[in-house]
Amino acid sequence: MKNPTLFKMTAYSIALSMTLVACSKDDDDDMPKVNQVNDSKVETPATYEFQRNGSSSVSYSGQTDRLNQVAEMKAYIQDATDNETSISEQDLIAMFRNSGDNGGGNFSFTSSKQLENKTFQADQQYFLDLFASAALASDSITVQAADGKAGILTRSSGSKFLVDTNGHEFTQAIEKGLMGATFFYQIASVYLSDDKIGDAVNNTDLESGKNYTAMEHHMDEAFGYVGAPVDFKSNYNGTGNVRYWAKYSNSYDNLIGCNDNLMDAFKTARAAITAKEMEVKEEQVALINAEMEKIIAASTIHYINEAIQIGNSSEGDRIHVLSEAYYFLKALKYASFEHRKISATQVQSLLDTFGINMWQVSTTDLNQIKTTLSNTYELDSVKDQL
Repeated sequence: MKNPTLFKMTAYSIALSMTLVACSKDDDDDMPKVNQVNDSKVETPATYEFQRNGSSSVSYSGQTDRLNQVAEMKAYIQDATDNETSISEQDLIAMFRNSGDNGGGNFSFTSSKQLENKTFQADQQYFLDLFASAALASDSITVQAADGKAGILTRSSGSKFLVDTNGHEFTQAIEKGLMGATFFYQIASVYLSDDKIGDAVNNTDLESGKNYTAMEHHMDEAFGYVGAPVDFKSNYNGTGNVRYWAKYSNSYDNLIGCNDNLMDAFKTARAAITAKEMEVKEEQVALINAEMEKIIAASTIHYINEAIQIGNSSEGDRIHVLSEAYYFLKALKYASFEHRKISATQVQSLLDTFGINMWQVSTTDLNQIKTTLSNTYELDSVKDQL
């Protein structure tokens, strides 16, 4: 069994920082404000549904498969924790690579899609090391965790979770980690980039055997990684499955109005592509990126607030929410190369302030991170309510 030092600054994070810093845009004077654009040039539908010749022209089944894969990877870790059974490094690798199109027999469904090849390349080895660390920590699955000792912690609700020697919760490291390094990275820095929806991308001819152009499809794939139902909107209470980034957008919608902002931008951008109104598309893509970053910042602040409120009253509750805050903060490193409001270097500085040891995070450091994020993303008026 390998014994990696899981959460220290390694080659993968250095490569990530160098790659993203090279493409960062620190000047936020030209950051768009939501609903600035005049979208009268395009007809935006009420829901994220588009048709051509009487049939849907939307497809993002591959993204749905990957969202399901992450859910089942998280469940695998939690089931082992609840049942006090060992975690297999090879099982997690097989799920990450989707071996045999069914995660090595660990998925409840079949798919040709995988997570590894859509994860930020410099982070792929990080997740492989994470799986080795989870397997190693599961040797202590009946042991009470402490600073410097992997094992189990219990929340006030009675639920248990497995942590490494630094108190990082493995279910959060996998779920929130992949939400950032895979889902958000693919949205902001891949599918909404010029390589996928720029003017040189085909938006005239339909893809062979399909009902969409390449540009339309790439916008749909970006939307698929959000985890939102097609009728997602403000104060959503529909029957669709709201998860991942949409889940957290919905959580703060009453404070920052993010559901409508995000959905209107996605729908208008897709409609603009079909209408070949490229200026409108570009404006809306900038809005999507700005709103996604704000949702991530709000999520980080929310869990920082919880950690501060919990204080020393519940060790399990505090370590749990600190893990959530840490991995939401880390997700900001994958923001759009072109439109980002905070640089990869600045995010790394905040992560350094946070520190890698959840047992030793101070309230002073948490408040410093909270203040920086609330100032950067104009959340000062709601930062204490998040």
